[in-house]
Amino acid sequence: MSRILLLVDRHQQPNLPIAHLNTEHEVIVVDRALDPNSEFPFPQIAFDLCILDEANFDRIGPLVESLKAAAEPIFLPFLLFSKSQTPALSESPFSQPAKQLDRRIDDLIVSPAEPAQLHLRVENLLARRGLSLELHRLQKVIKERTFTESLLIDSLQTANENLQRETAKRAEVEAVPPENSYLDSLMNAMPDIVCFKDDEGRWLEANKAILEVFELEKIDYHGLTDSELGELSSFYREALQACEVSDREAWEKGTLSRGEEVIPRSDGTVKIYDVIKVPVFHPDGRRKSIVILGRDITEYKQTRDELVRLASIVESSDDGIVSKTLAGTIQSWNAGAEKIYGYCAAEIKGLSIEILAIPERPKEMPQILENIRAGASIDHYETVHLRKDGKQIDVSLTISPIKDATGALTGVSTIARDISDSKRVEKAFEQLRHQTEMILFSAGEGICGLNRHGKVTFVNPAAVRMAGCESKQLIDRPLYESLYRSQEECSMAIEQILPATDIYSGSELAPDGAASSAGKLRRLGVSSQILATLEDGEARRVTDEVFWRRDGSSFPVEYVVAPMREQGEIIGAVVTFKDITDRLAVERMKDEFISVVSHELRTPMTSIHGALGLLNSGLLDAQPHKGKRMLEIAVANTDRLVRLINDILDLERMESSYSTAIKQTCNVAELMLQAADEMQGMAQQAGVTLSVRPVGAQLRAVPDRLIQTLTNLLSNAIKFSPSGATVWLSGELTHNRDLAEKAGYKSVSSSLLSPESATANPHLPPVSSSILIAVKDQGRGIPADKLEIIFERFQQVDASDSRQKGGTGLGLAICRSIVQQHGGRIWVESVLGEGSTFFLSLPVLREGLV
Repeated sequence: MSRILLLVDRHQQPNLPIAHLNTEHEVIVVDRALDPNSEFPFPQIAFDLCILDEANFDRIGPLVESLKAAAEPIFLPFLLFSKSQTPALSESPFSQPAKQLDRRIDDLIVSPAEPAQLHLRVENLLARRGLSLELHRLQKVIKERTFTESLLIDSLQTANENLQRETAKRAEVEAVPPENSYLDSLMNAMPDIVCFKDDEGRWLEANKAILEVFELEKIDYHGLTDSELGELSSFYREALQACEVSDREAWEKGTLSRGEEVIPRSDGTVKIYDVIKVPVFHPDGRRKSIVILGRDITEYKQTRDELVRLASIVESSDDGIVSKTLAGTIQSWNAGAEKIYGYCAAEIKGLSIEILAIPERPKEMPQILENIRAGASIDHYETVHLRKDGKQIDVSLTISPIKDATGALTGVSTIARDISDSKRVEKAFEQLRHQTEMILFSAGEGICGLNRHGKVTFVNPAAVRMAGCESKQLIDRPLYESLYRSQEECSMAIEQILPATDIYSGSELAPDGAASSAGKLRRLGVSSQILATLEDGEARRVTDEVFWRRDGSSFPVEYVVAPMREQGEIIGAVVTFKDITDRLAVERMKDEFISVVSHELRTPMTSIHGALGLLNSGLLDAQPHKGKRMLEIAVANTDRLVRLINDILDLERMESSYSTAIKQTCNVAELMLQAADEMQGMAQQAGVTLSVRPVGAQLRAVPDRLIQTLTNLLSNAIKFSPSGATVWLSGELTHNRDLAEKAGYKSVSSSLLSPESATANPHLPPVSSSILIAVKDQGRGIPADKLEIIFERFQQVDASDSRQKGGTGLGLAICRSIVQQHGGRIWVESVLGEGSTFFLSLPVLREGLV
């Protein structure tokens, strides 16, 4: 605690802020207001700082200069309270010149003074005095040491003169008085190296530490130079020569010098010393001796280098490395953190780590800090943080406590890694996995994955549906047990191979178990292309196999089996199969179609051949009327044959997409009227009235095809209506929803044309309205069981119609194909004995509604 002498007139300075000085220093107050003429008791008062005002300074100015001079070289500060910023330059109230004032007053403060300003000035002056005292103390110590050392050297020189000149190098040590033996003990107890050399660099005294460094314990070093010692200890020659060089530099400098010296050891280690060399001179400037002190800083340097290396690693790391207090205040922030979060170290140090938290997780950071304070560590914690630009990023955090040497918690270390890219990749892989899974699960074909032993490892829903069981009944079971063969055949085969392989029980087989079991099954008559693929790794396609369901029923399949390989080794197979029941049915229908076509073609050809054969034989030459009848039969059958061939070609051309007709915008009303005009002649000949109620609407269509459909429907209506009846052709605009409700419970031409399927068809244009065209007759009607099949090829309500009405059985099939190509639907409603109504709906252009 410092002593402050206060020489201030309290009446002139009533608000002097000295209260806080009493708490930190001892304040001595001498109030001169009562007796201005009294003398100051300066010689009786010891103080470190004197604070006085202008009035007192005017009285004791010379005394101040005397006190400062007496205190030299120790600094004795004086602080002046002044009403003017530059009192030394004014004539009144100071009579001393400015230079004398500068030598007396060390600092000036203008009254009234702020407490903080006064405190700063006082502490500054006291600090300067403290430094002056310390410097003076050090100078005394150095002076005392120099004097002691000088006495020691003089004593050694005197002792050397009493010894023989030829042993002068050793006499100095032998002549040391016994009372200085404590110095040897002290030097040898020191861990630092100590060495005294004379003005020519000869070793005078060295402690144990330096002898161990250079391995000189067994060598008499006294009186030898570094070079001479290097000759005795060749390993340390270079190190000793380097010491000699640094000695010369210290002599040339003439003052204390400091540096690092590296000394390799014979055991392979390297020692680094912080060396201080102090040259000592005689009063006349001649060299006297040099003192060498060194401290081993090898461990310190290694620790510092390690810290530098670690700091370099931290700074160059792409990961964000952050240290913070236990309260969460950020203390360090590396370049990786700046790259991840966008904040530079200068702007974020001192802020709370909660600046990185997103608003949705306000309690996350405090909870993490609480866990760390409880002694926990957090590894690879994934969360979301907030960048400086407001962007949210995915990060992985490793958070650890920081402890001091005593094990006490002092802070928190956080390593943050930006995993946004990996999260995006992970999300992409997850989407790909999900997409692959969706593809597998939505595939119409059955897909099974097999391991190397032929057991099912994966099945998709289509395979489960075709197998007629749950997936768990297929997983981890041999495929040939559940799908490939019937239960009875499979059980017999498995029982026969159980002694050699334990496939059925699920136990592991030998590495060649799959190939072995495949071979045994083939020898037992279980022929399987799937097992053959597992054995030889060849992909196979099979088109004529039968798979078995859980209930014992079977279905024809076509499948492809491909091997799965890993590092060239077969690890399983993938079986992709599909139920070809429908395809076989289509093939049967095709065969039946060919048979029907052959029959339909053969019948008129037989009639034509017979008629022409009779005419050619000449048997009817005498009967002209019969000959004419034979010609009429031949012509009628020829016409029928032409119609049949044209209808077949027309139907096949449309269904095979051979038609090159281009759709165009058409008015439905014009098409209806044109079709009615073409059929007026046929209607008049049959005695049938044709009534038309057109509706105007625009649609995209092939006009000739729609007219062909309407004339076909009108032709059938006229043919099957009695004379005097009426056939109506009408149109109506309706919405799709209304149309679906109207057609949903009616018989349609095909399941593909149901309202649900039409709505779900992605290839249909999204229209909001349709036109519904109806052709109604008053004919005999159609039985309910015929309402659907009449749209198939060669299907008629009555087989005799083809002969009586001249039909081919392909007209309605052609109509259905044309309507389908226009994105529409066709169906029929009928009541026996009252007539039938054929409906067809077509999408119209929204902007074309009339």
